[in-house]
Amino acid sequence: MMKLQSFLKILLLSSIAVGQVTLSKEQVRNIANKIDSLQTLDSLNNSIISDFKYKVKTDSVVVAELEHQIKTHEETIKLLGKKVILVKPKWYESKLVWGILGSAPAYYIGYLIGKL
Repeated sequence: MMKLQSFLKILLLSSIAVGQVTLSKEQVRNIANKIDSLQTLDSLNNSIISDFKYKVKTDSVVVAELEHQIKTHEETIKLLGKKVILVKPKWYESKLVWGILGSAPAYYIGYLIGKL
């Protein structure tokens, strides 16, 4: 409202200084309504801009967090690959090898007892 009053004062002073320009009451109302509508639009635009700035900040935080999670997951995948190599049984840890090594002496002991 203060801006409107100051605008009207400037308009009156400039009209007196330049020459006599008279505006009808309807023209003054139209100008005042236009000023009010433009001020409302300006405040709406400012709120929209501030909302978008906030969204940009939160989106950048989310993106940074997701990048950190991606790096963490990649490191986890590398470590799990190393773990698979460490946990994978060697050839001599096979059940087949231990089965043969366990049954061979039993077979030969039975064979030797049978020969006696």
